Amino acid sequence: MTTQNSAACLMGALAADAASLGLHWLYDPARIAEVVGARGAAAFTPVDPANYNGVPGYFAHGSRKNGALSQYGEVLSLATRCMIASAGRFDDAAFQAAYAAYFGPGGAYVGYIDRPTRGTLANLAAGQTEPSGIDDDQLPAIATLPAIVVANLGASDLSTTVARAIRITNVNDAALDYGMAFAALLSMVLGGTPVAQALQAIATGAGGTLGESLRNALQSPASSVDFGAETGRACHLPMGLPLAFHILTRARSFADAVEVNIRAGGDSAGRAIIIGAVMGAAHGIQGQSGIPPAYLLAMQDGANLWAQCETLAQFAAA
Repeated sequence: MTTQNSAACLMGALAADAASLGLHWLYDPARIAEVVGARGAAAFTPVDPANYNGVPGYFAHGSRKNGALSQYGEVLSLATRCMIASAGRFDDAAFQAAYAAYFGPGGAYVGYIDRPTRGTLANLAAGQTEPSGIDDDQLPAIATLPAIVVANLGASDLSTTVARAIRITNVNDAALDYGMAFAALLSMVLGGTPVAQALQAIATGAGGTLGESLRNALQSPASSVDFGAETGRACHLPMGLPLAFHILTRARSFADAVEVNIRAGGDSAGRAIIIGAVMGAAHGIQGQSGIPPAYLLAMQDGANLWAQCETLAQFAAA
């Protein structure tokens, strides 16, 4: 692992998330293809409620501007800042306090609040902290994990820290199992294992429904758009992680993975945390396969976000 790859892992998750915002939670691939065809690319499609008219979808980001992070990216950015303030450690109480202050009433965040966030905020307001999450298997469970894996790669207690982080928002067996699988995948890629080999190792080693779904993702001959119809395109991790595996095992570059993920529809921003982190860790920010400079320029506050990613990566390397 290099500091640059660790920083690119974090920035990759944020960039992929921001790129997905304009078509997030649009569940009609045909409409997505129509919008994308008109502008030539899916990434950083401007936020426009008209794209959702008359088709299945939920327009959630009317208060967000083009290039902004979704709530997933905001959680990862907050975790990164909190860990920098704690010299690279994940301090549960400090993160919970920052989470309540940022996403809660009067906080700086203005945007959509999903179910796990609402439930977590309610629990924190009531003084419930161990755990503060709710019974939910959705993708918010994994939003902090790129920062935690980067800062704790190789640590003997990584799995314990991952489990603690998941339970801050999601107290659910599936959320824990699928989140652990993502953390293990990202650890392997950051450790230098090629993406295809890491995907195969995680899918082969997983048991039960999780293992079956991941192996099916790697073996399916369908396009990722069509495979999304098999898994479902919604926010649940048993849908999102297999579809992310399907996209990752076929992706030729960071930009290719992001484009296909958005075209697959549904909770593309939630999956973007997984896909962007893995592809950023594997390909960095240079060359034809890495994070395109145009993505970084299209992001709101991209320079400050990159500085935060580099700072946390440097703590990890120390």
